[in-house]
Amino acid sequence: MIITIDGPAGAGKSTVCRLLAKALGYVYLDTGAMYRAIAWALKEKGLTCAEDPECAACLPTLPLRFFIAEGALTITCNGRFLDDELREPEITREASRISQSAAVRSFLTEWQRRLASDGRVVAEGRDMGTVVFPHAPVKVFLTADLATRTQRRQAQYREKGISVDYAELEAQIRERDAADAERALAPLRPAPDALLLDTSGMDISGVMERLLRFVREKDRP
Repeated sequence: MIITIDGPAGAGKSTVCRLLAKALGYVYLDTGAMYRAIAWALKEKGLTCAEDPECAACLPTLPLRFFIAEGALTITCNGRFLDDELREPEITREASRISQSAAVRSFLTEWQRRLASDGRVVAEGRDMGTVVFPHAPVKVFLTADLATRTQRRQAQYREKGISVDYAELEAQIRERDAADAERALAPLRPAPDALLLDTSGMDISGVMERLLRFVREKDRP
């Protein structure tokens, strides 16, 4: 069983996927963190995928390791665990940019399928149900209006002690939405058989109740 949950920035995917995986006893696969890790590692090397021809060749040589530990994706670089440094606004913006690279998407798609090879995974991302796991039996597309998503993302940054201007953040999310939806490679869109769920007026318990019901319906013999 693989459950895919796609959607735009700030739709609540991370919180929902983490809770859903815990409730079901599944692995939580945060594929967005994998793109941020690549962005961070390339930045450390002074490379940018969109401009540097060395990018594709260097991807397999980056000292990153992706593995599952305690039910969730874990990322290290030269043995150092990566977490908060991947959540910086600058890294998030760079991850959006390099996600348009065919070399990066191919490299990480292979990794994502390998990590999910044993099944029982909740995979969060933007092309999980359309490209990476098109045959997953349970697919969800979460969304919310722009104001709600901006407020949620700003709250996440505040929790980490990062100050971000609301108007600037809203503009960044709007720009990210356009880039994700309009890119030629794996554009952000719901799979034809995905449950579409707008979480704008919903609290987390309501979202979880709906998703658990949907999973149980799909899992019936």
